[in-house]
Amino acid sequence: MRKPIKTVVAAVAASLMLLIQFQSAAQSEAQWTVKEVMNAIITPMTTTIWGAYQLETDAQWQQVENAALTVIAAGNLLASSVSEPQFKDRAAETAWQGYNTQMINTARQVIAAVANKDEEALSSAGNDALYPPCESCHQDYQAK
Repeated sequence: MRKPIKTVVAAVAASLMLLIQFQSAAQSEAQWTVKEVMNAIITPMTTTIWGAYQLETDAQWQQVENAALTVIAAGNLLASSVSEPQFKDRAAETAWQGYNTQMINTARQVIAAVANKDEEALSSAGNDALYPPCESCHQDYQAK
């Protein structure tokens, strides 16, 4: 069942507001945890991408694009502004950087699919390109 567009727009707006707060705080003193960024921003936005199918309106396509843009911003935030001491070590690891870069690059693929209103490319980006690095990252880092 599709969510009403107002609900999705509200969720995207809330996520963007959280991201703005995260970035503002990061400029003075980073104080957000990876878990907070994941739970408040990345998980809801990737869920929007993974749940996108049978898109019929420009507004539905726009919500997917907004989700992808938010994933890019959150990935950039993770790359530069999270303050957990143990995360700083992880953020320097090649594997972590690779997963984050894959997530950001795949979000760009989603944006390209949206621009072409290509559901097959959107599905491929979400299922074949976005899911694997997310799952691999969770396997490697979630329990740590």
